[in-house]
Amino acid sequence: GARARVAAPTMSIIERPDSALFCLNVCLRVKPERREEFLDCIRANQEGTLTKEPLAVTYAYGEDEATADTWRFFEQYVGRAGFEAHTQSDHFAAWEVFASSEPSPFSAPPEVKLFVEDSAASVCTGAAAVREVLEEGDFTKLFCIDVTMSVKPESRDSFLEALRADQQGAVAAEPLAVSYLFGEDTETANVFHMFEAYSGGRDGFAAHAKTPHYARWAEFKATEPFSAPAKVGYYEVYLPDSLGA
Repeated sequence: GARARVAAPTMSIIERPDSALFCLNVCLRVKPERREEFLDCIRANQEGTLTKEPLAVTYAYGEDEATADTWRFFEQYVGRAGFEAHTQSDHFAAWEVFASSEPSPFSAPPEVKLFVEDSAASVCTGAAAVREVLEEGDFTKLFCIDVTMSVKPESRDSFLEALRADQQGAVAAEPLAVSYLFGEDTETANVFHMFEAYSGGRDGFAAHAKTPHYARWAEFKATEPFSAPAKVGYYEVYLPDSLGA
């Protein structure tokens, strides 16, 4: 059906506070027969998170591009305290009832990756165009990427230098790049998680891959700095569903 017009958000992956945020990349593999129940529960959790939690910034989710019933999430909170407050909410409690129900609604254990942003400068040039669309009352969607990279300890410094340079290029110069952020896992040293968002579907990401700053990042990746293959997932999220008010 038709979507209602909405006010432009004031805080999110396209308009955010000036501090590095506490982030989650989550992957849930849901049994097909529990899909609709899962989606009802997640929509309620998302709405509660973005309308009732002052420390919640972003709650976005979408189905994996390659694998049906695999769902990827990106969440941002002001500090770990913001995330802890989320876990104490009534809507999270309702989610926990679903998640712990028997038989399990999941076909594999949930993957939850926690990290703090390396930099608060993660909103890219392309966010302005997305903001304009939303201000006109329209909906749009973003092509999102969830990445986990395990870095050799001796490559850590050069890895951070190379990735920060690619991030800075995306933030400053890409008309289709909307968000680009990464941070180190809160539990495991030298494991880094990323979230990227592009407008224009896969074309936005393809444009990123043709930039000079990405070419330098690709050169660095060719030096074998990783201790394990990167894990990458692709999904789309609808805006403004995923944005705080």
